[in-house]
Amino acid sequence: MSDVSVGPASYVVVPPLPWSMPRPVVAIAAALIAVAAAVLTAPDSATAARAQSDAELVLLLRFMAGVKALMALAALAAVLWRLGYPVSPVLSAAYVLAPALMVAAPLLIWQIAPTALGAGLFHGGLALLLLALFADRSQTSKLIRSKLSARRSA
Repeated sequence: MSDVSVGPASYVVVPPLPWSMPRPVVAIAAALIAVAAAVLTAPDSATAARAQSDAELVLLLRFMAGVKALMALAALAAVLWRLGYPVSPVLSAAYVLAPALMVAAPLLIWQIAPTALGAGLFHGGLALLLLALFADRSQTSKLIRSKLSARRSA
């Protein structure tokens, strides 16, 4: 028997292009671009005034935006860790796009008027992240087990 293991095509390591940036840097850049786009989509004054007429609703929506921001930052941190290891180009794209959508959503919800768009972006990014993790489940679980066993033996 040989030591070569044949895995699914999604785990084939593709060498980086000579001009390409590291994938974690791409993920951070995508998140920052999404944040800038969310900030620039400020609602018009009439829509914002109408949306802020109910103070309790505004408080609830802003609290939800804060909770979603924490979840989005946790997802971004997990994705940055995962992108530090070999992953297929398709999964890399999903891992870069998912937290970018999730990070932009709380800013839209905080502005109160485009809450449906913000909720859609957040849940779409969460679904994309979960699908990417499902597709990458065996490789990710191996990475986690190896890191935990290395930490225990140290």
